[in-house]
Amino acid sequence: MDPGVEETVERIHSSTVRIVVYLGGGASQAVGWLLAVPGASRTVLDMRIPYSRASMADMLGAVPQSYTSADTAQAMARAAYRQAVKLSPFGTDVVGVGCTCALATDRVKQGEHKAFFTTYNGTQQRSFALVLAKNTRSRWGEDTVVSKVLVKAVAESMGLSTQVLELGLVSEGSGADSFQVDTKAIEIDDILRDMLNGRVNTVEFSGGNVYVDSPRPGRIYLPGSFNPLHDGHKEMLEAATRLRPSMEGAFELSIGNADKGLLSLEEIKRRVSQFTASGLPLVVTQAPLFTQKADLFRQSVFVVGYDTAERLVRPEYYGTDQAMLLQFAKLRHEGCSFLVAGRRDSEGRFRTLADLVMPEMLPQGGLFEEIPASEFRADISSTELRTAAT
Repeated sequence: MDPGVEETVERIHSSTVRIVVYLGGGASQAVGWLLAVPGASRTVLDMRIPYSRASMADMLGAVPQSYTSADTAQAMARAAYRQAVKLSPFGTDVVGVGCTCALATDRVKQGEHKAFFTTYNGTQQRSFALVLAKNTRSRWGEDTVVSKVLVKAVAESMGLSTQVLELGLVSEGSGADSFQVDTKAIEIDDILRDMLNGRVNTVEFSGGNVYVDSPRPGRIYLPGSFNPLHDGHKEMLEAATRLRPSMEGAFELSIGNADKGLLSLEEIKRRVSQFTASGLPLVVTQAPLFTQKADLFRQSVFVVGYDTAERLVRPEYYGTDQAMLLQFAKLRHEGCSFLVAGRRDSEGRFRTLADLVMPEMLPQGGLFEEIPASEFRADISSTELRTAAT
C-alpha cells in the first residue's frame, strides 16, 4: 500500500467519527485500503456498492437523472449519512460518504472520465468534482486516483490533514486533470426554517451534534412540549430506560399541533436550548400525532403520562370507532408501544394504567405497559410550573 495512503487511513481510524460509504462505478481500491489498515471496525459502520442502475435506484429510493453527477453523489452521501445515524448511538459523530464514477472501460467511452464525491454530516457538505484526462491512464490507474481522492475526502470530513497523500493528478499540459472542491456549511436556523416549511422532518440535538432528517428507529422517546423542561421529564425517561435497558432514550418535541399551530423559530430555539445546555438528547419533529411519530420512529417505545394515555383510548378523540381502530392498527404495524407513567388527576388522585378503561373494540394487551410508581412518580407538571412562575 502507498505509504501516504496508509498513514492517512491510520489517521481516519484514530478518529472518533463513524462512516458509511456508498460507492458506484469506481474507487474500488479505497474499499480495500480502508478495511486493510487495522482499526476499520472502529470507523466503518457500513459500505455498499450499488453497481447496477437498478441497485442505485433501490438505494436512493428514486431513479437519478444521471448516474454520474454531483447531485447523485450528494444523494448517496445523504443516504449513507442516514444509515450511519441509524446504526449509531445518540451523540456519535458520523459522516455519510457518496462517490459515483464513470471511468475507462473495455470499450471507447464518448463522454468524460469523471468522478463525483460528497461527504455530509448534517451541518456541512463537501463536494469534489474530478475530470480525468482521457487516454492517459489505464482503468486501474484511474481507479487508483479516484480511490485516493475518496480517502482524502473522508479524512478531510473528519478535520484531518491529508498533506502526505499524493493524488497523482496532472495539473498542466494537454493531459491535465480537473479537480474542484466546494464546501457548504448549513446553519441551524436554516435547518429549523426548513422544518417549519415542511422540507425537513426531524432535527436531533445530541452529544453536541445536530442530525438532520435521520430519525432513529428502535429507541425510547418521551414526547412533550417542555415548556419548561423539568425534573419530572428527566426522571420519567430514566425510569423508562431502566425498564428497557437495551434501548436508548431521548426526548421528542413536536413544533406544532392542530389547536395551537406552529411554534416560532425563536420559541423552538428557546425550548431546544434547555436540552443542549443540559446535554440531553432531543429530537424536534413536526409530528403531533402518535401515528406520525410511529412513521418516523419505527419499533420504538413512547413514554406518556396517564392523562395522555386516557386521551388516546377515547373514541371521541378520533371521530369514529373505525378511525380509532385504524390508528391503533398503524401503531402495531410499525412495532410501536407505550410506557405509561402514573399521574395525579384534577381531584388529586394518583391514576395508573390499571385505572385506564380500554374500549372493548381495541385489542387487549401488548400496546400499553405501566411504569410502576416504585420506578417513577412525580406530582408536578409544566402547567403548574408556568402558573407558579407568573
